[in-house]
Amino acid sequence: MKNIHKIFLAGLILIGFLSSCEKSTLPIDNLYENVDTSGAFIRTIIAPSSGPHNISGGNFPNTIDATIEVQEGNGSGTQTFTEVRIYLSTFNDQDQIFPTLDNNGNELGEELLATFTASEFTTSEVNGLPSISFSIPTQTVIDNYPTGIFTIPTFIYVRLELQLADGRVFTDTNVGPTVASGNYFDAPFFYNIIFLNF
Repeated sequence: MKNIHKIFLAGLILIGFLSSCEKSTLPIDNLYENVDTSGAFIRTIIAPSSGPHNISGGNFPNTIDATIEVQEGNGSGTQTFTEVRIYLSTFNDQDQIFPTLDNNGNELGEELLATFTASEFTTSEVNGLPSISFSIPTQTVIDNYPTGIFTIPTFIYVRLELQLADGRVFTDTNVGPTVASGNYFDAPFFYNIIFLNF
C-alpha cells in the first residue's frame, strides 16, 4: 500500500512539473512575446529653454539650443539610423491649432532647417549613444518667413524626424502618447518655443 502512495505522489509531482513547463497562454505573456522593439526615438539630453526667445537677445535668449541622442530598440544593438531632420513652423497659439499667416492670409507652413547625417553624431558621455548638439538662431524664423505676421507671442514649433536605414521615419505624429508627452526620456520629437518678435 505504501508503494501505491509513493507511485501516486511521484505521478502527481511529475504531472505538476510537466504542466509548469507548458507555454503560458495568458494575454500579457502573448503581448510581451509579440512586442516590437525595433523602433527608435530621439532622447533629449539638454532641452532648449521654452521661455520667451527674441531676435535681439538681451534678457531673452536669441538661439534655440539643444543636445539630443538617438536610441534604437533598447540601445544595446548597432545603430542603423541614417539621419535626423529638424523642421520649423510657427503658430499663434501653444497648441498648434492656429498657424501663423503671411500678409496675404496664407499659412506659412513648415520649413526644413537642418539635416544631420549619422556620421555627424558622436558618442555621448551620458548613455554612450550617438549624440549631437544644435543651435537655431531665432533670426532664422524671420529669414524663413519674411512675409509672416507674427503675433505676440508666437510659438516656434521645432519638430525632429528620425530616419532609419530601413526607411522607417519616427516623429511626433507616429509615437505613443508616453513618448509624445515628453515623459519618456524627455523625447517628444518636438520643442514648443515662445517667440517675441523684437
